[in-house]
Amino acid sequence: MLRYLRENTGNWIIKSFLAIIVIVFVFLGVGSMNADKHNQVATVNDQAITFSEYRDAYQRMIQRLQQQFGTSLDDDLIKSLNVKQHAVNSLIDQKILEIEAQKLNIVVSDGELKQDLLSVKAFQKDGVFNMDLYTRVLGQNAMTPETFEAMQRNAIRNNKLQRMVINGITVGDREAQAWYAFNNTKASINYVLIDPVTFSDVAVGEEQVRSEYDDHHDHYMSEPKRKVTFLVFAPEDFEEQVTIDEASIRDFYDQNPGRFTTPEQVEASHILIKVDENADEQAVATAKAEALNVYEKAVNAADFSELAKTYSQGPSATSGGYLGRFNKTSMVKPFADAAFAMNPGDISQPVRTRFGWHIIKVTDKTPETLTPFETARAQIQKELAASQIQDLAYNKAEDAYDAVLDGDSFEQVALVAAKQPVNTPAFTAMGTELKDLGISNPGEFAGTAFSLLDDEISDVKKIGNNYYLIHMLEQIDPKLLAYEVVKDKIAVKLTTGLKKQAAKKAAESMLEKLGSDADSLEELAADNQLKVESSALFTRNKAVVPGISGSEAIAQAAFTLDEKNRIYKKVLEASGRFYIIGLKEKQTPDAAAIAENLDKVKLQLETRKQQDYYSQWLAARKEKVEIRINRDIIN
Repeated sequence: MLRYLRENTGNWIIKSFLAIIVIVFVFLGVGSMNADKHNQVATVNDQAITFSEYRDAYQRMIQRLQQQFGTSLDDDLIKSLNVKQHAVNSLIDQKILEIEAQKLNIVVSDGELKQDLLSVKAFQKDGVFNMDLYTRVLGQNAMTPETFEAMQRNAIRNNKLQRMVINGITVGDREAQAWYAFNNTKASINYVLIDPVTFSDVAVGEEQVRSEYDDHHDHYMSEPKRKVTFLVFAPEDFEEQVTIDEASIRDFYDQNPGRFTTPEQVEASHILIKVDENADEQAVATAKAEALNVYEKAVNAADFSELAKTYSQGPSATSGGYLGRFNKTSMVKPFADAAFAMNPGDISQPVRTRFGWHIIKVTDKTPETLTPFETARAQIQKELAASQIQDLAYNKAEDAYDAVLDGDSFEQVALVAAKQPVNTPAFTAMGTELKDLGISNPGEFAGTAFSLLDDEISDVKKIGNNYYLIHMLEQIDPKLLAYEVVKDKIAVKLTTGLKKQAAKKAAESMLEKLGSDADSLEELAADNQLKVESSALFTRNKAVVPGISGSEAIAQAAFTLDEKNRIYKKVLEASGRFYIIGLKEKQTPDAAAIAENLDKVKLQLETRKQQDYYSQWLAARKEKVEIRINRDIIN
């Protein structure tokens, strides 16, 4: 049975699947009276989230993570991402959305669902929905049409609900202008550096070094070490065992059309006459009239690029309104619908979007193209082969681990696996001593080894692309290092600390003398055989001062300064060095820069505000329902 499971499922899913089987068996043993209770992963008010719903949600998340991380996804990463809890949380959110949609009487018609399904490219063959492909793709993802269609219906319903919730949340010009100005204001500073390294007269004596050693033995211990032996199962060892048939390559090609499709694109320019999305009818009409006037000039043989430079109020005006090539999804819908309905050379009548009125000129159009099967064939074959040899390596490693579970010694396991065990030297938790053993990631390997108990054999561990079984041979505990070994290190540490203290004290004394007189910074520096340095301009978003490493705190401090308060009142530290800073210059964006970026900023802010509001709305609804989670199942 184990062999069957390994050969018929993705390798890293096996443990999750087996865990699910164990949980099901436990539930079956509870008895019929408690069956319903123990089949509930959570309840929202009185509505249950069943184990099967949780299992499906968990497996869908695992599949998405596999697509994202590929072969890097392993048990440790799954655990660190807290996938189980996220699966439960997503189901709770779905249940709350379902409750709210029912309150608001939001429904999805069969016609809406049908239209949605027909538009999914994964179910299309030659651009047309194909029922055979539909059922085959769902089957390969362990889903029935009924299950998938229920999910899609919920997704459409939730989108409707979200649009209803965020409707009316917009960003005005003033808010966007203020946000852009705040984030794009630039500052530069003058500063004096007080470097501890220059305090050469600081030294420590033998008595101080010895005292530090005697008082802090715990600081001067050797690092713990481990010795292990291991077996490695590398995918490349199985390359000769894999043959990818033509049908498998063709199936992959047919089932992943998005991978091999380049969408239709348009190359265009535009002229934008702005009008606020919430403007009154008079303002909209006035802007449209202005746009029509420009349109008449454009269709009467005027140079479109020059018209854009003269009349367009959008950020692309300086480049003659040129927008480059774009997909249909790259533009707001009214604009995209108009542009993609045009032919090269066409100029549109004014088109209204939330940004205003657009006159569009299409200069080129490329149809959707599909990479031919023969062109894609080699890459598909390579990917499928890589997946199969990965599975073979894992299966071989699992066979070896099965022998461990059956009670075989590590030496016997190695014989069964036809592998030569590799013995390591003693190594620390960083694994630097392992670099010559061909281990994919010595640091990760060492971390895994340090988690083992004495004489313990690990389960299968994926490190890089290889799989390992690791047997703990020896744990070497830390011991106190001899004084002669560490005394120089202690002397350096103490000297460095004393130099830092002296430098900070000197800097604070200088700043106290300077006060708030920025004009005296040069004089102060000269009196102390130092010099004033100046930084280049930087923004809040950069969060560092050019030329000063680790200067996040200095950058933040700089933006608190102004013409009235040009000297920062505290000594600042960055990368172990100390700074006295003063404002050199502060530049705010000019009106032209703000206007040029206004549309983009409004869109960014609007999207962020809508997302934040929707999250807060959902959190508020969550506070109003009673949620119970069965931790025993999740854990």
